[in-house]
Amino acid sequence: MSNDPDLGPRLRRARLARTAGDARGYSVRAVAGRLGVSATYLSLVERGAQRPTEAFLRAIAADLGLEAEALLPLAGRVAEDVTAALLARPALAEAVRALRDLPEPELRRTIRRIRDGDW
Repeated sequence: MSNDPDLGPRLRRARLARTAGDARGYSVRAVAGRLGVSATYLSLVERGAQRPTEAFLRAIAADLGLEAEALLPLAGRVAEDVTAALLARPALAEAVRALRDLPEPELRRTIRRIRDGDW
């Protein structure tokens, strides 16, 4: 699966939005330095020329105040723990398909009930 064309621009917009309060702290070089990657790598990701890793997406999401779980699919990635769960229990894919059209409030209630053991 490839990158969604909106991933890079979304990351760039989020980074630039942060520059309003701290221009130097959210430059390409500053963010790349905090994330332990090169400025070139971050720039390639922002331009959609590089498919980022899950670890990078989680790190940049934390740095920019974004939701990592929303970025992963845009990069054509599935979280490692989800992949492991699907490999161990393929029927979980059917459960996801069954839940995908549920209205958001009902989905949140269902997840809460499952987590609380009330199912």
